[in-house]
Amino acid sequence: GCESQGGTWRGTPTPLGVFVWPSQPEMLGRASARLRQLFPQQAGSTSPGLARWHSAVSEVNGWLVLPMGFGGERHVTTAAWHGDKVLGAAVARELQAQCVGGQDELTRRFCAAVSNEHMAAHLDQLLPLTLLTLLPPAEERAAQVHDCGTLLEACVERVHHSGGADAIEELARYLLATATDTDADASEGEGGEARARREANPKGRLLELGGSVGPAEQVGGASHSPLFRAAASLGERRLAAEGGSKKAAEKAAAAALLASAGVHAAVLPTQRLGLARTASEAVGSRASEAASAGRPLRWSAVAFREADLAAELKDGEDGEAWFRRRPTLHRSVCAPLLFPDAVRAVDAWQARLDDGALAMVRVQAARGGEGATRVFVTPAPTSTGSAARRAAGVLAHAHITALLDLQLNGKINK
Repeated sequence: GCESQGGTWRGTPTPLGVFVWPSQPEMLGRASARLRQLFPQQAGSTSPGLARWHSAVSEVNGWLVLPMGFGGERHVTTAAWHGDKVLGAAVARELQAQCVGGQDELTRRFCAAVSNEHMAAHLDQLLPLTLLTLLPPAEERAAQVHDCGTLLEACVERVHHSGGADAIEELARYLLATATDTDADASEGEGGEARARREANPKGRLLELGGSVGPAEQVGGASHSPLFRAAASLGERRLAAEGGSKKAAEKAAAAALLASAGVHAAVLPTQRLGLARTASEAVGSRASEAASAGRPLRWSAVAFREADLAAELKDGEDGEAWFRRRPTLHRSVCAPLLFPDAVRAVDAWQARLDDGALAMVRVQAARGGEGATRVFVTPAPTSTGSAARRAAGVLAHAHITALLDLQLNGKINK
């Protein structure tokens, strides 16, 4: 319940009521207890074999490594790209130090160690509490393994930039050791595909692993619709595939070979679905409402650039599959552009407090009377605006998903 001091409420007035905060000692005590509850394996202890890594990664600013799926920024993907190469080199050196022989075995153990699924499964052991508290619970992260991998790779890049080569070598040894015990032996058996690493550039990935893709040759088809075949090899493995162009055949062959080694590869190219055609209307037309909706807390509109209002469709997925894949504010804001029959508008605001930040997202359904508009607010103040936006965005995304499900079931009033 709310407490009062001298007849005045201890809290902050907002358009939605009064948020009441406990005292600072109470907040610290509750936070510590909650952290011990959420991450018992890290309470007062350090995972064996990761002392140097934990020491180095604890110095990383969490807001510089959070991917967009966790409420971060787009530039993190660039850092993760560099981190992926650094980590891959460290794992390769460790495999060499362990005298692992045979290209098939090297590939199998390497892919198991650096897969997004493997890193996501061990994230609670790999990251300090200061980073884990910025993320959703483990059960929610299970649906965002790619974001987990991006986060860890971005951390590697920051540690590498700070001169933490020894810490990264330690991380590589840990990933190999845990993958050997759990994932590597199963990567080619039942359930292995679910743990395999998803790659958007199978030919490039195969070449990176030391494989090769022979030049494609035409094997049939008319002049206006030729058919090409290409062969790919990795160690003792060799597979061929066909496609409507030389590039498609080579990509299909590389993907097939990687799949046989336990590495899932996306054969269809990533497509950019532009949504900026109505971006100005979706974001800018209600700027005045954003300014007035939260005057007591100095709410400010959360606006996305037109260039960011786009969907990166992977492996042949459509706009709905892209939306459902990750619960983010970005995807929620894109919902009216993707599903105009279900969602009329999505607007977001954020506000700064003395000791944190809040975010608010308003979702307006395309149809319906009372209750057609819902407002979602960050459940508790967060240390930064990014975390507040992410938390409110997850709630809004769940509501929009429910609206889509209702539409699919034919339950929306017409």
